[in-house]
Amino acid sequence: MSPSTLSIILYSLLIMLLSSYNSNAQTTPPKPQSFYFPIKKDATTNQYYTTIQIGSKPTTLDVVIDLGGKFLYFYSDDYSNATSSYRPIPCGTRKCRTVVDTDGCVVFCNTSPPAPGCTNNTCADYALNPFTGTQGYNGLGEDALRVRSTRGSRRYYTVNNFPFQYSDPVLQDELASSTAGVIGLGRSKISLPAQLSSPFKIRRKFALCVPSSGGGNGNMIVGETTYYETSNKSLISTTTPLVKNHGSKYNNGGLGNLTVEYFIGVRSIKVGSKTLSLNKTMLSIDESNDGSGGTSIQTVRPYTTLQRPLYRALVKEFVKAARAKNITRVKSVAPFGACFDSKSVVSSKTGPQVPTIDFVMQKKSVYWRFYGSNSMVKVSKEVICLAFVEGEINLSGPTTSIEVGGYQMENHLLEFDLSSYKFGFSSSLSLHDTTCSKFLS
Repeated sequence: MSPSTLSIILYSLLIMLLSSYNSNAQTTPPKPQSFYFPIKKDATTNQYYTTIQIGSKPTTLDVVIDLGGKFLYFYSDDYSNATSSYRPIPCGTRKCRTVVDTDGCVVFCNTSPPAPGCTNNTCADYALNPFTGTQGYNGLGEDALRVRSTRGSRRYYTVNNFPFQYSDPVLQDELASSTAGVIGLGRSKISLPAQLSSPFKIRRKFALCVPSSGGGNGNMIVGETTYYETSNKSLISTTTPLVKNHGSKYNNGGLGNLTVEYFIGVRSIKVGSKTLSLNKTMLSIDESNDGSGGTSIQTVRPYTTLQRPLYRALVKEFVKAARAKNITRVKSVAPFGACFDSKSVVSSKTGPQVPTIDFVMQKKSVYWRFYGSNSMVKVSKEVICLAFVEGEINLSGPTTSIEVGGYQMENHLLEFDLSSYKFGFSSSLSLHDTTCSKFLS
């Protein structure tokens, strides 16, 4: 073989290798840092929901967001009819022991091949409807979940073997009419954040920015990202430790397992400059008993609830401070305990100009402030009400003293960093001339 012929062969091989490398480089997607999910608010139920795509032939479903929920569950004929990649998680397997706390097992249905909602010898757990308190015990299965990244071209990625429960349709009662089920973001091994963190090796962290009615879509970001306003200044201005509740693994009425919910350490409450006189014991979690007390954050509560002694103290001081601003109180409209004549309230950049409410945490300089846009709700053309309500006592288990509800979260950027176990939050986005539908990530 002549030298020139050998050179041609070597050159051809080099071209082939470079072409193969370039082809692989073009087809291998970059490692994602975070994933994006839109958040919408249902005007009828005040529930917040997002959209997912699941199955080898993806079925698009709307599911209600439950911040303290354990996992995804839904019922959908469209999914059942379309999927060919659904697989039940067998009883007694390592995967079963990984995803549930107990070695639950269902044996009631024999089909070949297994079908969603009808399997045998399948790893099982309780799904909870957080609005009715109804529970459904059913098998867990796996399928492919299609998710969208936040950066660059916002390409789609597939999470294989994503665990969920194909539930009984009774668990859809009182859910927003467009939704098929509930997706959990809680501190469990099979919540959405946990299942996205593991396969992509991204930081165990997620953020919520829930929208107000008519305010466009909000955002949920799972993974590592930074949130900026137009001045390139981070929107997250305050952080506080997340508090673990080890008190009870049993269901907390309509809310479920306290150990997977998110708690923060509220130590006092202020109305304007006045600190309320409160029973501080109620603000702490009773770790020695059943885990009652403390403050949790709940997307499935439309308004922040406070147990009676705390609520009455808040209403009393708020009414007093409102009177000092010449705001006229009118007859209350259920479920709200204090309502006012809207004509006596001045409007401002942050909503009705009423006394601020602060939830103060580990020190006086760390507080979550609620302006009028988050503390007052319009119930008629002439009447606005204090958007905090008295919480019900849980007769079947521990009672949480304060549950921060969705209305108070609206147009705040909230970040749950499960690696450092911190909760970060912005001030009202109206102070930054933006909303949840506009913030940059």
